[in-house]
Amino acid sequence: MASTDTDKKNLLEKAEKNDDVSMTTEKVKDTTEGQPGANFSSNEKDLDNDNDIEIKDIKLTISEHDTEDVTMATKEESANEKTGLIDSDSSRSDSEDDREDVTMATESDVDDRIEDMTRSLLGLDVCGEFSPESSVHRKTFRRYKKAMKGVIPIRFEKTKKDEFPVEKAGCFSLMTFGWQTSLMWNIYRKGIDAIKDLCIGESEKAKPNTDRLARIWSDELKKRGPQKASLTRAVFVFMKTRLIFALLCLLATVALQFAGPAFVLHRLLSYLNSGDVDIGVGIGLVVAITVTEFGRTLFFSHAWHFNYASGVRVRAATQGLLFRKILKLRSLEDKTVGEIVNLLGNDSQRIFEAISIGPLMLPGPLVLVMGLIYMLFLIGPWSLIAMGIFGAFYPVMYFISFLTNYYRRKCIVVTDKRVRMMNELLTCIKLIKMYAWEKSFAKAISVIRAEERGILEKGAYVQSISTATAPIVPVMGAVFTFLAYVLTGNELTAVKAFTITAVLNSMRFTLGVLPFSVKALADAKVSFKRYKSILLMDEMTPHPWQVFNDKYALVLNHTTFKWDKDSTAEKNGKNKSKDKGKASKTKASNGLKGREELQTLKDSDQTNEDVAFVDTPTLQDLTLVAEKGKLIGICGSVGSGKSSLLSAVLGRMLHVSGKVAVQGSLAYVSQQAWVMNTTVRDNILFGETYDPDRYAAVVESCALLQDFSDFVDGDQTEIGERGINLSGGQKQRISLARAVYSNKDIYLLDDPLSAVDIHIGRHIFSECIMKQLKGKTVLFVTHQLQYLSNCDQVIFMRDGKITDTGTHSELMKGDTEYASLIKMFYTQEKEKEASLDNIGRPKSLHKQFSVDRPDYFRQRTLSSGSQGSQGSPRTKRDPLRQMSVMSNRTVSVEEEEQKPTGGKLIVAEEKKEGKVGWPVYRTYIKAAGGYIVSGLVILTFVVTIASQSFASWWLSYWLNQGSGNTTITVGNETFISKSVSDHPNLHFYTTVYGCSVAVMIVMTALRAFVFMKATLRASSTMHNDIFRKMMASPMKFFDTTPVGRIINRFSSDLDEIDVRLPATSEMFLQNMLMILFAIGIIAYVSPWFLIALVPLVLCFLALDVVFTSGVRELMRMNSITKSPVISHVTATVQGISTVHAYGKTDQFLDKFNKLLDKNTGYFYLFYCSNRWLGFRLNLMSTVVVGITGLCIVLTYDKLTPALAGLAFSFAFQMTGLFQFTIRQAIESEAKFVAVQRLQHYSEDVESEAPAVVKGHRPADDWPESGEIKFEKYKMRYRDNLPLALKGIGFTIRAKEKIGIVGRSGSGKSSLGVALFRLVEPVSGTILIDGVDITQIGLEDLRSRLAIIPQDPVLFVGTVRYNLDPFSKHKDSELWDALEKCHVKDTISSLELKLDHMVVENGENFSVGERQLLCMARALLRNSKILMLDEATAAIDTETDALVQKTIKEAFAECTMLIIAHRLNTVLGCDRILVMEEGKVVEYGRPKDLMASKISKFKAMLEAVEKQHEQL
Repeated sequence: MASTDTDKKNLLEKAEKNDDVSMTTEKVKDTTEGQPGANFSSNEKDLDNDNDIEIKDIKLTISEHDTEDVTMATKEESANEKTGLIDSDSSRSDSEDDREDVTMATESDVDDRIEDMTRSLLGLDVCGEFSPESSVHRKTFRRYKKAMKGVIPIRFEKTKKDEFPVEKAGCFSLMTFGWQTSLMWNIYRKGIDAIKDLCIGESEKAKPNTDRLARIWSDELKKRGPQKASLTRAVFVFMKTRLIFALLCLLATVALQFAGPAFVLHRLLSYLNSGDVDIGVGIGLVVAITVTEFGRTLFFSHAWHFNYASGVRVRAATQGLLFRKILKLRSLEDKTVGEIVNLLGNDSQRIFEAISIGPLMLPGPLVLVMGLIYMLFLIGPWSLIAMGIFGAFYPVMYFISFLTNYYRRKCIVVTDKRVRMMNELLTCIKLIKMYAWEKSFAKAISVIRAEERGILEKGAYVQSISTATAPIVPVMGAVFTFLAYVLTGNELTAVKAFTITAVLNSMRFTLGVLPFSVKALADAKVSFKRYKSILLMDEMTPHPWQVFNDKYALVLNHTTFKWDKDSTAEKNGKNKSKDKGKASKTKASNGLKGREELQTLKDSDQTNEDVAFVDTPTLQDLTLVAEKGKLIGICGSVGSGKSSLLSAVLGRMLHVSGKVAVQGSLAYVSQQAWVMNTTVRDNILFGETYDPDRYAAVVESCALLQDFSDFVDGDQTEIGERGINLSGGQKQRISLARAVYSNKDIYLLDDPLSAVDIHIGRHIFSECIMKQLKGKTVLFVTHQLQYLSNCDQVIFMRDGKITDTGTHSELMKGDTEYASLIKMFYTQEKEKEASLDNIGRPKSLHKQFSVDRPDYFRQRTLSSGSQGSQGSPRTKRDPLRQMSVMSNRTVSVEEEEQKPTGGKLIVAEEKKEGKVGWPVYRTYIKAAGGYIVSGLVILTFVVTIASQSFASWWLSYWLNQGSGNTTITVGNETFISKSVSDHPNLHFYTTVYGCSVAVMIVMTALRAFVFMKATLRASSTMHNDIFRKMMASPMKFFDTTPVGRIINRFSSDLDEIDVRLPATSEMFLQNMLMILFAIGIIAYVSPWFLIALVPLVLCFLALDVVFTSGVRELMRMNSITKSPVISHVTATVQGISTVHAYGKTDQFLDKFNKLLDKNTGYFYLFYCSNRWLGFRLNLMSTVVVGITGLCIVLTYDKLTPALAGLAFSFAFQMTGLFQFTIRQAIESEAKFVAVQRLQHYSEDVESEAPAVVKGHRPADDWPESGEIKFEKYKMRYRDNLPLALKGIGFTIRAKEKIGIVGRSGSGKSSLGVALFRLVEPVSGTILIDGVDITQIGLEDLRSRLAIIPQDPVLFVGTVRYNLDPFSKHKDSELWDALEKCHVKDTISSLELKLDHMVVENGENFSVGERQLLCMARALLRNSKILMLDEATAAIDTETDALVQKTIKEAFAECTMLIIAHRLNTVLGCDRILVMEEGKVVEYGRPKDLMASKISKFKAMLEAVEKQHEQL
């Protein structure tokens, strides 16, 4: 220990004497293994030449500390052992003698160093966020100040024009939803646009609610830990105040609901039964009944207000919390885009329903107790029978809840799978169409849908049983109670019987809502678990180390990185080195998944302990120092870890060991460019302030000026989803311009020149990278080796390691892998010179290729319209980017010429207005099985409800019979009995009464089964219809329709038809029939009731005409405003790496909040409008009770007590039922909007040509030779666009290899679009072996052609499935194809080999490996005609040379069309086709074209030569 202290003092003294030492030195690794002490060396080494384990002149300090653990040395202590020492491990104390990392400083530097460290420790100069412990919030009424204003009965404050009226509503307005009256009237008069500017109140907005729930969730995690933490409990805390008030209102509701029949009605019936009737007293009792019903209506409506307010806030908070978490995730692990869409769409809806409906079940037990006590008072212990039946209903509901929960969990998994596959299908629709794989995908989708339907059927049957059971429970309770009571000799009077019946009917609503509450809570339980699974996923954490030396921007010290902690997450990793597949073998860790990211990574040892289970890291033992202002080139073979290195710098990989520090802000250009669905300018600015001068300089340096002039509206042209209307080069240059404009400190460029031609590439490198980014730190990953000689430093990677580093000239002098690669290709190039000379190439052309500029093969011709490999390989799951085969769109570059049409590309979503028409209902009825099936379903409902009403009527009829004039003798006195138990036909009446229950039970089971089958048949039929229609839609539909909009149809809309529409429709049919039977019975008792009913019907019709249209329009707008939310979430997930790198998470979160707030406004108004109408319908029901009472009191002399009781019992039944039924009717119609939206896609969307044309099918061996002939072929992409191909005509002979060249927008890609008939011709045709391709089916055509796309597309499934989706080939053929494409070793090293799973987008393979697999797929297709579109863009030069050889050998018998970007692929072709402005300007052998002085092709070669001379 003393020796160590002496060393420290000596070092400090030496540092004081050395004027050149301004920064401290940290020993990164102890040179003496096993020694706890630290050895220090004062020898200075040049960083450029230092490949040892030490990095000099760098100070790395931990960036996150707790202030209590800081030990600071003072000047006075500098002579002691503590002088100048700041331990990088903040968890150690001064007394610890185990110190590995010691910081040395000069005496004059100590104070400055201490101050810097103190600022760092206080969060003033740290890369991580400093956040104090959560403060304890004072429980005062201050936060309820705004809410307490709602207690004021009437508020006279005026609302602003754009303000929600509920913000200034008083208590009475809230209870009656009167604040919405003006809105509903405006919608009726002016349409839905009348409220488009309304802004939802601050209390319902996403941000404040998300902030609050996030704080509560954080407290829950800290208190209970991640495993025991409950999101359900956090949500309860979030809404507990409003829940308490809602329960108080519900208790008042059930109390008044019970008091009406139990006390007032009983008094009225007893009074009427006495025979001495005073009209005044009777009317007074009727008024009392009406008042109790009115009070019940008010309190019930107020409970809904609290529930909806809570539900809307929880919905916004949970969605916001989920999106906020997604923005922080390091990776999505095993989650998919489809699953997230489901969570934000379907699961959030279920959570809302649980909050709004769930509390309604809580007063149930209270009602049960009240009913039991009351009936005990009336009929004694026989009431236990009825209460027993009611009580038994609760465990039945519990069991139903269990089954519902079980089937819901199972169904969610399958639904997520279906939506994910739909997402993948829509993303890759162009490739699927070109490969004629529609049937394969349709079969896969149908299998998943069949499985989903099976689960849905079981769940729907259980739910239907519970829905149908609730209304018969009161009837069964009455039947069994009365039978037992009478058969045991007790006297049952009309007063007792119908008072009890009315009480049981009043309890019916509580029971009726129970199935819905149980289902909603069961669904929400599953949804909360799914939300929690994401909320507990690992977040990105800032690098815990900082570099305080201004000389350095990036330092890696023996750092090792892994993609994820478990195999599932690893498979979902970004485009990274796979180490020949070993990465897929990572073991899962149950203990670490979902662990809170609360601990600071304090040193490399602790980090290593956290992830000690990880094997075969992706990046191993990396040591790298990047000085500020330096350009560092990074090269290596496919899968070597180049892109992963950039991901590690971004913080998107798991830090296993070592130390990494980044100093400065980051900009990132991904290998597969990510663009947003907005204007070109907005994509470049990316939220930054517009500076005209800087913007102009950036646009010029990125070679975008010509593109802007070609665009319709210049830089205001809208970019479609996934950049569908841009070429690959344009997307890449816009992505690069975004980075340059951001003016960051460090630039991570992942092969940014792969998608541009030689001219533009050189321009970008010289003007952008060398000039615009001069003084910036640039990490430049590239396969284009000619640029590396201009880099300040070159890094060569292999198998996740840095094998060579230095300047280009230094590496070429040594025996390095980098030098071997350069020299190998130089040798290969010299061997090709002879063949190139044969075509007349200028003699000086070969001189362009030297040791310093080796990569001749990476040079490209004049096409920037071709595709590069875009999208961040690290971008978690970017499924929507994989749309390209040749141009990533069918709109093509030619679309840029659509000047007459403006820059708008995306078509607005259709919005139908008015009532849902009969055609929509007819579509649903036909899908359910036709009119006969639908009629039988309704008949089962009629019989079921009739049996229930019959039981009540039979009771009244039985009681009216009395004793049947039976005489009885009591003592010596004989008189006629009044007891029904003395009737001689007692057993007949009781038998009929009892059998009615049996009929009810049988019909309930039958009805549930029939209804379930019919509704799910309807939804499945509609799903299949729309799916077939989608697959047959032309490409222009997919180009102009956002994927999020289509997915919304297959997720939210289909979920409506699968689950919610049947539930609401079933309740509507059931309750409507109950109301009709109730009105019929009341009219049967007192026909005068029909006269009083007329004004009520007129009022109802007025409400229906004026206001139900508003409810319907609000539902439509709810669906329409949901689509942008889904699209935004999808786009954010795709570009998450870019969003993180630029620090734009807040910007994307703000946009999400705005979109969600817009949707929440319509969503809230829709549900409140239901309650607005419900309250007014409840008032009408109250009037019905009052009118019924008046009719009975005024005409009592003509009625029996039994009939009076019958009428009153049905009148009370209608009070809650009427509004609920009408609301269900409106909601059912609103749910039919989903049917209407699916019907639009299945009927109104245009279809492409048929797959097969009978009578015009080509021979089985067609095309036999592969001759292609274009005859005066004209084509345009859409009707409002100019011609893309302008009457071209040429012939390609069998087995010829044709190179296609031309500038961007010249029509090269359009040739492929024409050949595959993705767009139909305006005139002319194409003949293949003499067969007119416009006369045959699309499947017959496309299945005989093959294409190797530039953007590699892999599907979720096995490697085998990706190579051979129709299982037509043997394993030996698959392995042979893989070997020819030089990817056999990668696949064979995987644990499951051909059965290894490919994750979404193929992201467990690098982009280069994906391209090789796509090539193997095309090789297996064995087509006579093959099109290639720069199919090796992401492949290193070594592999590319082998692949080019494979192409020449394996496809020797094919006719090949090569959209050429690399000169060697062009010069080796039989003939060259030069395109310009949609016309063929040159077509001939390379030798002949080179011999012509006016040849455009020759001019291209000379331009390339000139470029190389400049290099």
